[in-house]
Amino acid sequence: MNSIFSFSPREASEFPRWTFQNIDVDYDARSRSVWMYYKENGPPFCSLQTLIDVASLRESLRLLVTSIYKDDFPIHYFVMASRKPGVFNLGGDLAMFAQSIRDQEREPLRAYAHACINVVHSLTTAFGLAIVTLSVITGQALGGGLEAALAEDFLLADETAQLGVPEAAFNTFPGMGAVSLLSRRLGDARAEEIIASGKVYSGRQMFEMGVVDILASEGQARAVALAWMSEGGQERYERRLAIAGARRRFFPVSYDELIKITDLWVNCSFDVTPQDIRHMERLAAAQKRMGMS
Repeated sequence: MNSIFSFSPREASEFPRWTFQNIDVDYDARSRSVWMYYKENGPPFCSLQTLIDVASLRESLRLLVTSIYKDDFPIHYFVMASRKPGVFNLGGDLAMFAQSIRDQEREPLRAYAHACINVVHSLTTAFGLAIVTLSVITGQALGGGLEAALAEDFLLADETAQLGVPEAAFNTFPGMGAVSLLSRRLGDARAEEIIASGKVYSGRQMFEMGVVDILASEGQARAVALAWMSEGGQERYERRLAIAGARRRFFPVSYDELIKITDLWVNCSFDVTPQDIRHMERLAAAQKRMGMS
């Protein structure tokens, strides 16, 4: 991994008081779940620092489960959520994308894309741990934000959440996992329909399509997630772990597959028109405004 994407684990003895720049960490003892939240005052998109934070959390958890503190904090579930009202995650750093393309600087975009794949692939494998992963989506989950959520074992969404991969709007495609992950959930034809349309769907629509596994009433996503993880106790957890393990074994998403697709995305990004770049910059400005709200 290149030098711009360097990460460091936190001390196991300090869990769950780990601190990161763009994410918060919490532990729920009843459900034995670690919650990773995108911070309310952090960027609403996947900045490089956010990717570094998630990778650092990943390495921290790997050390925790082999440490002397593992019995104090048993982990059955890893949950990805957001504290930012109205936003789960808006996807890639569009300002950086547009600037790289305008300057014809391919390597920064490629390095960022590879950092995304490092994180997404580790999510598809549950960090290599005996845990079940869950995305709890409230607000907007777009582009790379949705791709990260799709990498989890199960998706829970507020019925009013907005989910989609709108990259078709500037003549590219979602390059950080959606092609692979949606195809495995829905089949190639339905996945291609979602990707090509660039349409944004409600949480309820995505539930009816089979993308979302668990639907929550508006404002009840966290409560529904906690109830879902707690129900059935150890037996239900072991059953879910077996189901998730079977999916990973028989429908694997390889690192090589994800890297090859994201490299295609980088090449495609440098073929867009000046009009597409301007549209990207308008969306980047909207991202910035949402980050300040």
